[in-house]
Amino acid sequence: MKLKNFQNNGFEFSLLFANGDNIIVNLRDLIGEYVSESDLSSAVIDSEWGCIEFCNGNIDIEPSTLYHYALKNGDFNKQSSNKSLQTA
Repeated sequence: MKLKNFQNNGFEFSLLFANGDNIIVNLRDLIGEYVSESDLSSAVIDSEWGCIEFCNGNIDIEPSTLYHYALKNGDFNKQSSNKSLQTA
């Protein structure tokens, strides 16, 4: 499931997937070992793959992994504060 859009406030991400699911999830447990809080601002969506990338593409989360993690650990349809926005 490709990622289409996201907003984040620290490790809390609002993720919009290609199927229309909007999920709010804290990604610290998934990426905190690899992405520092100061590197979160480097997040972009790879429009071809639909994955989220950090640190100029050196770190990425495969869309299916991100979607399943968000489903298991997140909340649907909550509003998150808008710190950054990236659209594929």
